[in-house]
Amino acid sequence: MTAKAPLVSVIIPAWNLWDLTRGCPESLHAHTPGGVLEVIVVDNGSTDATASDLEPLGRSLFGELFRPIRLPENKGFAVASNLGAAQARAGRLLFLNNDTLGTPGWLPPLLRALDDDARLGAVGPLLLYPDTDRVQHCGIAFTPSLATEHLYANFPATHPAVAARRPLQAITGAALLMERTLFADCGGFHEGYLNGSEDLELCWRIRERGLKLACVAESRVYHPESRTPGRRDHDAANAARLNRRCSGCFGPDLHKLAGRDGFDLALTPWLETYLTLPPTRESELLAEHADFEPGRCWQALQADPLWQSGYELLAAFLEEHGRYLEASGVRLLHCYFFPTLPGYRRLALVAAQAGNPDLAGQAARKIEHVTGLLEDPEPLVRKARGLARWARRAGEREVGALYEDWLTDLGLPLEGDGPNDGPDDMGE
Repeated sequence: MTAKAPLVSVIIPAWNLWDLTRGCPESLHAHTPGGVLEVIVVDNGSTDATASDLEPLGRSLFGELFRPIRLPENKGFAVASNLGAAQARAGRLLFLNNDTLGTPGWLPPLLRALDDDARLGAVGPLLLYPDTDRVQHCGIAFTPSLATEHLYANFPATHPAVAARRPLQAITGAALLMERTLFADCGGFHEGYLNGSEDLELCWRIRERGLKLACVAESRVYHPESRTPGRRDHDAANAARLNRRCSGCFGPDLHKLAGRDGFDLALTPWLETYLTLPPTRESELLAEHADFEPGRCWQALQADPLWQSGYELLAAFLEEHGRYLEASGVRLLHCYFFPTLPGYRRLALVAAQAGNPDLAGQAARKIEHVTGLLEDPEPLVRKARGLARWARRAGEREVGALYEDWLTDLGLPLEGDGPNDGPDDMGE
């Protein structure tokens, strides 16, 4: 009798970091019924225990449904994923980073999403940080300058905005499920990229065929985010290649996605975008917490993670009572959501008081980087003028007003000699 074919072929590229890699197939085995998954791990020439321990572990967990592929050297994510896809037997492919961890019931919501909507080309789970249960990924958004962001990163997983369905231009390749035939029709992952942007191009190829993308919040997978050494080394080259191959394929949408959920877009002095609550909601929360109580304040920050004053109130209280470790965690979230130089300076100080030199050092490096940007404002001015003109032509009044106000605060006119006349740093 012929064994029943698996429903999904899981393709996991790996390179060293065995302590992380082993947890991925173990979690899939623990939280998925037997016989459903074919697990293909493509070892990109690992030199650690991955080389010797991967196959015995995989066979013990999945038997004949485990298929190791060993490469003599590191060929990168795209090549490894394409090789795994070429040998897959299931009709659906799940591309999965080796540092992800499945949770109970993670797979059925993804399968149902594809079954229930023929217009969906690919779906991904809600990716969460394992130590906080906060969002790592619920979709990729594009800022006005076409930089990519993980939408609502570090929001509590229970926040209503996280679970909302929305039109997405891209989702991450860290956990992506799609039909094998569609993957082949799209040409797979383009192999000219090196560990970055190949998932963005694939998402464009899927949308090019009139299909949609979705993050399925009912499916939850833990992802600590890439710890592969040198993971960001090729970002600039990957972004340039993406811009050449997919110029005009993506458009700014962060302001639109956030606006649907009742949030506003703001700019730092160095033109970094961030989200805020509308001023009326900020004022309402301040009035509600006029009689400050730390527990209530923390609960309010779970419901309204963009309540800027709440972080300041809570951190100041904790610092006043010598609770520097807790205060540094609050300051870190504050700086993540609301990047300011005073905020980074305060984080560096409190982290040092908490005995966390690594966090203090990260804050210090951010201060140095931002200070360097502000010392030579002319590139920022050219960028702001270009984006303001683009927004005006595109009918994006709210976005245009952001950059015009930024220029006004510096006492500068909109018109100038800047060459930047629109979004041009795709994928950075």
